[in-house]
Amino acid sequence: MKLLVCVKYVPSATEGIRMDENHSLVRDGVIHQLNVADESAVELALRLRGEGSVTVMSMGKAELEEGMRELLAKGVDDAVLLTDRRFAGADTYATARTLAGAVSLLGPFDLILCGRRAVDGETGQVPAELAAMLGAPCVTNVIAVTAVKKEGTVANCRPEDTSIMERLCMEENGFWCTRLVENGTMELLAPKGAVISLCEYSYILRNAGIKGRREAGRKKVRVLSAGELGIAGEDCGLRGSPTRVKRVERQTAGRRHVKLLEKVEELAERLKEEMD
Repeated sequence: MKLLVCVKYVPSATEGIRMDENHSLVRDGVIHQLNVADESAVELALRLRGEGSVTVMSMGKAELEEGMRELLAKGVDDAVLLTDRRFAGADTYATARTLAGAVSLLGPFDLILCGRRAVDGETGQVPAELAAMLGAPCVTNVIAVTAVKKEGTVANCRPEDTSIMERLCMEENGFWCTRLVENGTMELLAPKGAVISLCEYSYILRNAGIKGRREAGRKKVRVLSAGELGIAGEDCGLRGSPTRVKRVERQTAGRRHVKLLEKVEELAERLKEEMD
C-alpha cells in the first residue's frame, strides 16, 4: 500500500509565543515538535505499510526539515516539506487546499492519515476539509484501524479484534475503523483512498534505531513550493484564507464555590431538590 501521513509541527512550549498583527503565531525562533495526535498517525502508517511505502508531508518553515528527518529515522520512506513564504498565515481552509494540491501531485494514495487536531489550534477541521477537496470519504476521531483484504489476508493492528476478522475478510478491500463517539465507540469500514484522522495516544510512535538513523542520513527531504504545486499566491496563505482572527483573549479559570454537606440527610434533601 502507498500511505500518506499529513503532520504538523507545533510549538513545544507556550512561554514566549507571540502573535503578529494578523493574530497569527510568530514561529521564528520557536522550538517545534511533532503534534501528539500526528504521532499516532505516523505509527499506524508504519504498521500498515507491509511491502508498501509511507510518505510524511508537512507544511511549514524550512527549519522543520530536521524534524522530518527524525521521522525518516523512525522508518518513514519519504518526507515532503511544503514551504513557501506565501503559505504563511493560512487558516484551515487554505492549509487543506495546499495539502490537496500536494496530494494531487504526489498521489494517488491508498490511505491518507492525519492527527484529529493540532494542539496549537484545536479546530480539527483540516482532515475533513482535505477529504472534501479530494472527493474522498473521511472518518474522524479514530482510535484503531485494521487493513482488510478481500482475498482473506489481514494486516491486523489490534490483535484483540480477531473475533471480527473472519467477517471482515468477506468485505471489499478497505480499512476497519474504531471511531470514538460521545457515548462510546462505533465500528465502520472505510474504502481505499479515504482520509482518516487519529486520536492522540491511539498508537505510540516508535523510537529511532541506529540502523534507521544511518539510513535517514542517506535520504533527502523533498521540498515543494507554491509554484511547484501549481497554487496561485491568492489561493494560499493569508491571502487565500476566508477566515480571520479578529481578537484573542486569555481566559483564566475561576474558583468553584461549593458547600460541604456533613450529614446524609442533608445530601438526600439536596438531591431531592435537584430532582424536583
